[in-house]
Formats: sequence, C-alpha cells, structure tokens
Amino acid sequence: MIARRLDILPPAAGVILLSLVAGSAAAGLEAEPYKLVRSLQRIQDQIADGDKSAVGMQFELTKLIDKSFRRLDGTAFADPKTAKALIAYSMLGGNPRTLEQHLGDMGDADSAYVRLGAAILSYQKGASNNALAQLSRFDPRSIGGMFGASIALIRGLITENDAKARVDFDSARLLAPGTLIEEAALRRLMSIHRRAEDPEAFLRVSSRYARRFVASPYALQYAQEFTAGVVAMGDRMDTETVIEILEFLPEAYRQSLTLRLLHNATLDGKSDLVARIAAFAPDRHAADAHADEPAAETGTERREDFYATISQVTSENVREIAEELRNYDVESLSEGERNLLRAVLAVADAVTDPDAALPDTGPAVRKTSTRESILYEDEPEEQVEPGFQDFEDFVGGTRTTLESVDKLLEEIQ
Repeated sequence: MIARRLDILPPAAGVILLSLVAGSAAAGLEAEPYKLVRSLQRIQDQIADGDKSAVGMQFELTKLIDKSFRRLDGTAFADPKTAKALIAYSMLGGNPRTLEQHLGDMGDADSAYVRLGAAILSYQKGASNNALAQLSRFDPRSIGGMFGASIALIRGLITENDAKARVDFDSARLLAPGTLIEEAALRRLMSIHRRAEDPEAFLRVSSRYARRFVASPYALQYAQEFTAGVVAMGDRMDTETVIEILEFLPEAYRQSLTLRLLHNATLDGKSDLVARIAAFAPDRHAADAHADEPAAETGTERREDFYATISQVTSENVREIAEELRNYDVESLSEGERNLLRAVLAVADAVTDPDAALPDTGPAVRKTSTRESILYEDEPEEQVEPGFQDFEDFVGGTRTTLESVDKLLEEIQ
C-alpha cells in the first residue's frame, strides 16, 4: 500500500506570509508591484494547501497591490516588468478597472503586452469569445512559468472544445506544479476525461489531486466530480486504483467519499460497482490486514454493508434480502439512506405481493420499535446528502471564508 500524503502548510509558513504582507504595508506603498504580485501568487498557493489564514491575507494584499498600481505614473507601464506584473495581477483575479486604466500606457496597439492585456480584460468583463480569439495568438508553453500557466488556464476555461481545453489545462498544470493553477486545472481535466469516457486519464488526474490538493477549499468540487466519473464509467473503472486514491484521503473525507460512491452507484443501478467498492473499501481492508480477530463493525462499515446488501437483490432472492433489510440497524443510516431503504422495501413488497399497493407515506411494516419509527417517519423537507456532511465540515470552513472575501473584493472593483 502506498503511504498517504497530505501536504499541509506548516504553521510557521502562515506567519512568514503575514509578516510579508505587514512589512509591505508598513513600507507605505514603496514596494515594487511585481514583488507584491509574486507574494500574492504564493499566498494563493497556500490557500490551495488548505491554509485558512492565507485567505484573509489574500484580501489585504490584493488591496495593497491595487493601490500600488494606481499610484504609478502612466509612464511606469512602459517598463515590461511593470506591464507584465499588472497583467499577472489581473489573471490572479485583480481589479479589471486598474488594467483598463493603464492598458494604453503599455505601448502601441501592436505591443504584445497591450494585446495580451486586452485579451485578459475581455475575459474579466465576460467577453469570452473576444478573449479567446485574442489569446489564440499566444503560446503559453513558450512564454513559460506562472505567467504562461495563467494564460493556459484562462484559455482553457473559456474554450468550448474539450480537446483544445485539455491541451491548455495540461500546459497549465505542467508549467505551475503544486500551485492553485494546477489545482484548478486538475479539476477541469477530470470533467473533460469523464465526458470523453476515458477512465485511465480520469483516474490519473484524480490521483494527482488526491495526493496534492485534498486540503483545498475547492476539494468538494473534486469529490463531486470524482463520484460522477467513477459511477458513470463504473463498468470500466479499475477498482483497485479507485481504492488506492481513496486511501490517500484523510479518514473523515475518505469515509464520506466512499459512502457517496456507494450511494450514487446504487441509485444508478451499478450493482457490480457497489459490490466491488464495498469489498475493497480501504478502512475495512486495512483492518482485516492488521487485526488478529475481526473487530466490531464501525458505523461506516455498517453503512457500506447496507449498500452491498442492496446490490445483491435479484428476483430470486428478493424476499430474503428484504427480510434482512427489515432487520437492519437503521439508526446507523443517514436520512437519505433511510429513504432509500424505504423505497427498496416498498419495491420488494410489490414484487413479492403483486396485489399489494405501493405505500404513499404510510409504513411498509407495523411501527413497533424505535428502529421502525425511524425507518418510516415522514421525510424531512431538506436533507444532507449521505456521505457529504463530514466532507462539508472538512473543507467548509475555508470555503465559507473565501465566499466572504469574494464579497469584500467586490468593493475595490
């Protein structure tokens, strides 16, 4: 088994970045903008690593950078270093008004920086077709570095052709490994490979993300895409590779994602996939390998067994499976799983007793116990999808902070 890897920012790094921002502010606005833009890139990379303190620093530094550009005389942007820094700042989510204000100061209309700046400004204003036409003149790999990676990422985001977008996202991640740019590119590549029904490529980029960016505040999107891809291509998925990817994740994240896979595969009728994932579930596999005697089942394992049991239902054994499910400890199930169990039992009753009408909201069996009262209680109006609550808790704090910062950033635009 490959050892799990989780690259989390050491506490000292946040302090270093905070002192960097504070030092720049203390110096008034004397720091050169290109140096501040480099600092912003580093801070965004720490966000990808899950450092929540970096989110607030990003906001403060973005304001500082914007002021530093606005205080410059127009002639300063004739310097390629300053022009490049302003475009880089804009590609990192900077204020489009600042780029628009100084675009003409970068040179004449044929200048490479003016043409690139105009393309990025079009992108910032939502004119994707115009931006794409202008960006097609540039070669991100020839430009290289973070600058080229940013161009590749933006072009990939606005390209409707998946084949062309894949090339750009691959360029972005290769030019800027370990950065927020790579994190975003990998998530987009997962979607592209899922649509192309390419399980090998899908698992390859999924594995890279799991090893490097699981602490990212955007990891919930990864989990949703991973689940969708594995279920959609389940009959061609290498289960051992899927489990290997899950093994790299923190425990709560891993358990939640495994249950989510089982849940969606069950709803999609992928019984074989459910059985394979349940049989090779990482937590159970590890316990079996190291325990002299079988340990008591955990709540997660009971829920995995629940999906495995449902996956075994056939027309021949429906009565036996239904009886087993009726005796199931539903207190270990989520609300969504209880609803699924109700539906399975209702269908089983209809199959074994064709004259019986499917129940509406009434119980399928007599309410005589706590288990049954839980199983047949009225469905709540809102539910947390099974397997995602722990995952939401894992990444939700940083994501909520990011949403707050996004609103604050609008104030300087």
